[in-house]
Amino acid sequence: MNKDSQIIRHLVKIPGQRLDKYLAEAKIATSRSEAAKWIKEGFVLVNGQVEKSSYVVKDSDKLVVTKPSLKTRDLFPKKIDFEIVYEDDDLLVINKPAGLVVHPGAGNYDDSLVHGLLYHLQVGAHCHVPLSRLGGEDRPGIVHRLDKGTSGLIVVAKTDETHQNLSEQFQKHLVEKEYCALVLGRLERDEQTLVTLIKRSEMNRKKFVVNQKKGKEAITHIKVLQKNEKASFVAVRIETGRTHQIRVHLNFLKHPIMGDETYGGTKKLKIFSEDEKRFIQNLGRPLLHSRFLSFFHPKTKKRVSFVAEIGEDFEKALKIFFG
Repeated sequence: MNKDSQIIRHLVKIPGQRLDKYLAEAKIATSRSEAAKWIKEGFVLVNGQVEKSSYVVKDSDKLVVTKPSLKTRDLFPKKIDFEIVYEDDDLLVINKPAGLVVHPGAGNYDDSLVHGLLYHLQVGAHCHVPLSRLGGEDRPGIVHRLDKGTSGLIVVAKTDETHQNLSEQFQKHLVEKEYCALVLGRLERDEQTLVTLIKRSEMNRKKFVVNQKKGKEAITHIKVLQKNEKASFVAVRIETGRTHQIRVHLNFLKHPIMGDETYGGTKKLKIFSEDEKRFIQNLGRPLLHSRFLSFFHPKTKKRVSFVAEIGEDFEKALKIFFG
């Protein structure tokens, strides 16, 4: 075990939950999946014993969690290109470019928004303000995420107090988010709401699917802004924040996001010209953009709102398919 690993001793006060879920909701782990990994690797002891993730915690169970340090290298500042839409002593609002991961993880430990934030705070005017650590040592400041291929607005917390406040706003659905997406084909209904269950695919663990019997509830509102036989430009609001939610729901409607290789957005292109096919297949990312973000500022308590324009690839696609 690395000498920088952190040992947490915790007495269970709210019994009845699975061990992995309890660790996540108690903020000991940043997610249930991370907790399950720690449990499997033997970093979690219950009353001195190793238990499974399915173990149901009991009142006064004694937990000892050895939080593993990053197995790669320590986080370090690195110059990364992204737009800072807003910044004060409590938070930043970032317009994340497509292709940039939010925090280090498997397959990418050196180039992330977190690395860029550390660089900015090191050399910028607000360098005296640290990032929140509530999300975990490898995710400083990160309150919520966008997929690597998704561009647009994300809020970052500088203090633990701000992080906690924003997290509660997300949980209470006080944060307003609107995305725009370009999807394949013509959506017949101009407005619709999807309320389904979403779970990880058993066939492909990198994908999520709509399931009628089990999963987490996902609510998505879709409004068509422009459409023709080849494509539909849509605005999307989500009430829940499930992994890949928008991508899964649009694929469920048989209108995957253009360029989304995982969910079918580069296939079934018979009605497109050869140039259009090449353009779609070379996008390298789903044309999904977080364009609007609104929340109550944790310090002033006033609602603040931000807008980010779409990127060049998205703009080019709109010109190709709508003139």
